[in-house]
Amino acid sequence: MTTSLTTPVSTPAPALAPAPDTLIASRIAALSLSSPYAVPARKPGPDFVNLVSGAPAVEALPLHEIRKVTSELLSGPETGGPALAYGPNAGDPALRELIATREGVDPARVLITNGGLHGTSLALQAVAEPGDVIVVDDPVFPDTIRIVENTGAGIHPVPVGPHGIDVEVLAERLRGGLRPKAVYTVPDFHNPNGGLLPYERRLRLVELAEQYGFFVLSDNPYRQFAPDGRSEPDFPLDSDRVVVAHTFAKTLGPGLRLGWLIAPEWLAPHVINLRRRYDFQSSTLSQAIARTLLARDDWFDQLLAHGRDIYRERAELTVRSLREAGDHLEFDDPAGGFFVWAKVRGGVPAAERLAERAREAGIVYSVGTFYDPLQQGRYADHLRLAYSAARHEHLVAGLDRLTAVLKSL
Repeated sequence: MTTSLTTPVSTPAPALAPAPDTLIASRIAALSLSSPYAVPARKPGPDFVNLVSGAPAVEALPLHEIRKVTSELLSGPETGGPALAYGPNAGDPALRELIATREGVDPARVLITNGGLHGTSLALQAVAEPGDVIVVDDPVFPDTIRIVENTGAGIHPVPVGPHGIDVEVLAERLRGGLRPKAVYTVPDFHNPNGGLLPYERRLRLVELAEQYGFFVLSDNPYRQFAPDGRSEPDFPLDSDRVVVAHTFAKTLGPGLRLGWLIAPEWLAPHVINLRRRYDFQSSTLSQAIARTLLARDDWFDQLLAHGRDIYRERAELTVRSLREAGDHLEFDDPAGGFFVWAKVRGGVPAAERLAERAREAGIVYSVGTFYDPLQQGRYADHLRLAYSAARHEHLVAGLDRLTAVLKSL
């Protein structure tokens, strides 16, 4: 007997339907909860100063140019249609070509992403399996841990100091039997501690990768912001053990959701294939904006120089204010980037008092525990001050208040 597709079939209802939250996949329910890196103790008001975000300064963003280019792109069907159309999974070919020329690589190795974190996620998801080990910075950018969680791989922290990840500690552990699938690090002006990995250590890390069979995943959003415009030479991109994630978030603005991944030939087709299964492509309009601006001679380099001037001034202001407040904090002057990573003298109790009094004064910053890759509450006596995002007058006001709080301890 054949049942018509339009004929309802009666089935007995379960005695008691399961709760809706039982539908959540077990692997998702097991994930750690996301965190905003800081929780204000009171509701933010107009005088509230946020020193949490590692976003770029509004003053450093090319607002006028983006507005003008967007208007021109959308002014007619000849340009507006393509700017709002579907595009290739790997990204706009012309934008990939521009990036490849700057980086000195084949455009086939460039994948346009939705920011640097997306590139990191695609690279790790393409290679990591449950039971694998991923080496990460210690302290670490917290969202990296959540990406590794998605793969089912384990975390192995390696210390990071003023000179970046400790490559010799890693080498010793490799000799002792550690076999990671990848080593993740932020080599230039590390988040959170501001460390800068010397070139010889980068080469040594690549040598270890080639010897022990892992790859180096370089997450490098702050590289362009050395105060004098010069950083260490980067990882050699001719090595098939180097993958680099970059972003336009710090230069064109995080709202465009645009970055790029440079992958070796063995990895590139797989991350492109994986990408198609998630979000298909990055915003065609955002890519068209970036392509138009980057095609202008020296435009991007001038934008970077403008940003370096702003962040150099803010770093100097922040360091000067903290030094004038006494010796309550131990920290290295940032060599570049967006952050000051400081240890509070007096340990955890002093750090907790400082954080509470700062929040009462209308200031919020990130406490160090957010950057513990083991998520065990380490670095409770540390803090990260982000001087990049607050408008200049807010930064000055926030540092004045923080200085007063420090002097009152």
